[in-house]
Amino acid sequence: MDGLEAAFDRIGTSAEHHLEVSHSAGLALAVTDGDEVLGVVCRGLADVAAGTAVRPETRFHIGSISKSFAAMIALQEVAAGRLDLHVSVNEILPWLELPEPFAPITMHDLMTHTAGLLVGTEDAPTGPGALHRLKTNPPTTKPGERWLYSNDGWKVVGACLEEVTGEPMHELLRTRVLGPLGMRDSEGAIVDATYQNVAVAYEPLFSDRPIQLRHPLVPAHRIVSNTADGSIISTVVDMSAYARLFLARGDVPGHDGKRMLSEESFEAWIDQRVPDAEGGTYGYGLWAEEYDGARWIAHSGGMVGYTAMFAVSPDDGLGCMVMQNGYGSGLRDLVRNAFACVRASLAGAELPPALMRPSATEIPKAADYVGTYTGDDGRVFEIEAEREGLRLNAGPVTVMLERDPLADPTDAFVVPHDALERFALVFRRDADGNVVEAFHGPTWFRNDRYVGPEPGEVPDNWRRYVGFYRSNDPWAPTLRVYIRKGRLAIEWPASATDDADENELVPLDDGWFATGSEREPGRIRFLGNGAGNKAVVAEYNGGNWFRSFEE
Repeated sequence: MDGLEAAFDRIGTSAEHHLEVSHSAGLALAVTDGDEVLGVVCRGLADVAAGTAVRPETRFHIGSISKSFAAMIALQEVAAGRLDLHVSVNEILPWLELPEPFAPITMHDLMTHTAGLLVGTEDAPTGPGALHRLKTNPPTTKPGERWLYSNDGWKVVGACLEEVTGEPMHELLRTRVLGPLGMRDSEGAIVDATYQNVAVAYEPLFSDRPIQLRHPLVPAHRIVSNTADGSIISTVVDMSAYARLFLARGDVPGHDGKRMLSEESFEAWIDQRVPDAEGGTYGYGLWAEEYDGARWIAHSGGMVGYTAMFAVSPDDGLGCMVMQNGYGSGLRDLVRNAFACVRASLAGAELPPALMRPSATEIPKAADYVGTYTGDDGRVFEIEAEREGLRLNAGPVTVMLERDPLADPTDAFVVPHDALERFALVFRRDADGNVVEAFHGPTWFRNDRYVGPEPGEVPDNWRRYVGFYRSNDPWAPTLRVYIRKGRLAIEWPASATDDADENELVPLDDGWFATGSEREPGRIRFLGNGAGNKAVVAEYNGGNWFRSFEE
């Protein structure tokens, strides 16, 4: 569209800066209004080895954005009288035998993430395998009691839709959504052949340590899937057609009188029913968010080696889709910047500045961390403030600490030095907000301001569990267990800069431990008896991780 060139140049600059600080090879972004695509931005490479650039027609995995597609099909079945969202899913799928220890679990519960099911693991490479795992991993809370994100719950949604319609999920997506919307470059299943015509998925080389910008990218593990929680492959141009469906409130754009959903069903689709764990609200496969005074209908997406963000702003009459072949937070800000640029251009106003991320070594409130820290293993390190950042001195090692430049500031940093990079350096504050201690893997450090309790003795059997474990789960191939400050702790190495308070293993009955965050609680136990009386298997949320020789 004439007059928008400067806006999309500015968006492109933001995209370039985003790629510089993300673990991704390339990205594509499109903005549409209710009638047409207004512009597309492509940056980086779809295939690094071949030198192939990302183009508007480049296909990516969209991950959990697929959930909203399944929700729309469910509402079509409700309108046709073939599906009731408020009966037990065991009535729809008698063979499922889903445990219901508190109350019946319904499609409504599953589609709003309020069924109480765990998020799920992916070491079962098929949908039926994941559903089978649910039989031994029952809900942790009463349906409707709390919001708990669950991919496995949406796998059940897809199985119910297949049962009611007699069609596999990918065929339902093709005939009910992709075909009617003219999304000809999209499909609803991931198979081996798919990888011949899709941007190469990338992930950092190392799976046994926190991700760092200096680590090389390698092609990610391939998966095969047609489950409803996230199996769609698409382009930013095709996803713009999906965005226009929202802007038309269920009408099929360009087909007068043809509706994908009735007005009543559309309202049920976008109605935000429950508060999520992050201060927003969640409906049927969709989030509601508000930025710059405008309400978004949105969802993020992630697959192994891909990240995506979809948002529609009905108040602005705009939709945006961004996809990248790699990892990196910050896509929501990129979408926000794209909306702001297009909005300003259409209004004839000055364009907002391009997104400029701070350097990875730029650390807010750096002076808070300055001091000398002594470890319970006798090691000592010193933190100095330098050039708006932090320098760590530990014996012969001196290195600038780094934070994730795409994430909100935290008290956790990576240590980009071969001798220390295996663990994040996580600081902790006292009740007055003073930094008083730090953790580097199993080692506990404290400075002269620490006045807290000393750690107590730990049960002898906990030492059986300490070690490094590997799995075929492509999302979380490794976990590490150690004793730290008198507590048993678990670490997911590739995301070890997350809040360390979420890592403690709390003993439950029958040898189980509770762990994780409020959004993603977990249960783990240790099985087997190997050399040195060490546990061999860590069973977490139904998946298995096996002891490795690595430390």
